Amino acid sequence: MAYLVLARKYRPQTFEEMSGQEHVVRTLSNALKSGQLAHAFLFTGPRGVGKTTSARLVAKCLDCVEGPTATPCGVCAPCVEIAEGRSVDVIEIDAASNNGVDNVRDIVEAVKYRPARDRFKVFIVDEVHMLSAGAFNALLKTLEEPPEHVKFVLATTDVHKVPETIVSRCQRFDFRRLTQQQLVAQLRKVADAERLAVSDAALALVARSAEGGMRDALSMLDQVRAACGDSASDAEVAEAVGAVDAGAVGRIAGALVGRDGAAVLAELAGLHARGQEMKRVAEELVRHLRDVVVAKLVPQAPLDRTDAERREVLAQAEAAPAAQLTRLFDLVQAAVAEVKVAEQPRYALEVALLKACFLAPGAEVQELLARLDGLGTGGGAPRGGSGSALAGGTPGCAAGTKPSAPAARPSSTATAAASSTATSTATSMAKAPAPPAAPREPAPSPSSGAKDDPAAPAADRWRAAVAEVERASPALANALKHAVLTGLTDGEVAVRMSPGMPLSTVERRRADIEALFARHFGRPVRLELAKAPPGAEPAAPSPAAAPQSLAQAEQAERAARTSRVTGAARAHPGIQQATRILDGEVTKIEEL
Repeated sequence: MAYLVLARKYRPQTFEEMSGQEHVVRTLSNALKSGQLAHAFLFTGPRGVGKTTSARLVAKCLDCVEGPTATPCGVCAPCVEIAEGRSVDVIEIDAASNNGVDNVRDIVEAVKYRPARDRFKVFIVDEVHMLSAGAFNALLKTLEEPPEHVKFVLATTDVHKVPETIVSRCQRFDFRRLTQQQLVAQLRKVADAERLAVSDAALALVARSAEGGMRDALSMLDQVRAACGDSASDAEVAEAVGAVDAGAVGRIAGALVGRDGAAVLAELAGLHARGQEMKRVAEELVRHLRDVVVAKLVPQAPLDRTDAERREVLAQAEAAPAAQLTRLFDLVQAAVAEVKVAEQPRYALEVALLKACFLAPGAEVQELLARLDGLGTGGGAPRGGSGSALAGGTPGCAAGTKPSAPAARPSSTATAAASSTATSTATSMAKAPAPPAAPREPAPSPSSGAKDDPAAPAADRWRAAVAEVERASPALANALKHAVLTGLTDGEVAVRMSPGMPLSTVERRRADIEALFARHFGRPVRLELAKAPPGAEPAAPSPAAAPQSLAQAEQAERAARTSRVTGAARAHPGIQQATRILDGEVTKIEEL
């Protein structure tokens, strides 16, 4: 007798034998028991998860001599013939090669005739999404109102290609990918029945390579037996299915967590000698580190792994802080893209993993801020903790260097700048909150009556008057800020407009400005406007000369404030100590 592959030999013959599709089995069984079975079904899902098998089971349940029933006998003539694919009343059609209108017309004609022997005539259309638009249209009427003796079961892996008019006429069932545990459990049953000596780790490797498909998993197990016989080691199984050895991936992850570069190189050399593709090694390592990070951050989250693999993942999650694990994941994830385009993928992956090994351990941002605050106050970096990026451990860093105590406690401005600098590793960026502006002459409190102080300098009186205008109209105040004060007497304010500001802009609102000035000065005030000389340019603000306008004065104040902030930040002892420890430099300082 010809050899029957495992995928066909162990195809489920009852709904109870179906694995991983409990929601489909439950719904179909209830419909069969109650007699409320639809006339058309649409089975959709990935390859090899049981769509065609379920379609044949539906046919067996309908045409069994004891049916319709959810538990066909499996021994009667209809059950046997349907299982063997030779029943005259169960017509299986491959839409990939029979996708034309004429093929659908044959179905429409066959629907008119009653079954030759069985209770129902069942049409199973596989890969239905391959039908042409005309074929779908020809099937619509028959699919919506078939005779009582006809049932349709449509199966597809690309349901989005099936027209909505077809989907709406069927009961849709979405088949899921099988989990690794479900695949391993089924593979173990098949291996024991076939007397194959393979470990659970080897079966897990086969299940992982199958990507959720039972048919793929059984086909790979067939390949393993053909390559290795009835007994196979884990390495032989990995070589037979062309997969990356999960044990080697776990050992590489453990070496990364333990900062053991020699072990990383040894494992990569072994995988390379066995012909493993470095891109796949990197991808499997990313998958493994993802599970480690999840186990660390969300311990209650389920992991699609065997018990032995889950114990290894949990042990690695406990061996390092979360910041270090997420940093390792980021570095290896970036290495996947580098390996894809590298001319020497092995060397690219080796260097990337060594960099992940020997860079300083990661630390939380809050921890780094606390340490730099300690540097700024002379307390030094606190010992202990999960990541000691600032205390040493990075080649080229001054490990063990104690920060010198500052002569005086730094200002809050510089301390804030030092805290922001801690977030940079190679290049430091300091951010310092802006200190309050230089003290101005306080304006009199708003009350009924004048707000002007006649004893104050003219420049301060003018600034207070413009501030009064700004509260009512920011646009008018902006025009006045660019004007130059030329005279300020008891009843008159004389200004010369800026060359870039048209005189008409202020002239139109003269009455409003004079009313605001009158309220501020406590007496009627006339605004005298003058044009700037033709071709005149506004003088640039200079520290030695007084500014000509309020806008220039404010610009000079901002420049002075920025200079003070940047100077204080660069001179701060904590920032100077951080740049020495991190071997970096301050390239940019931002005011908050």
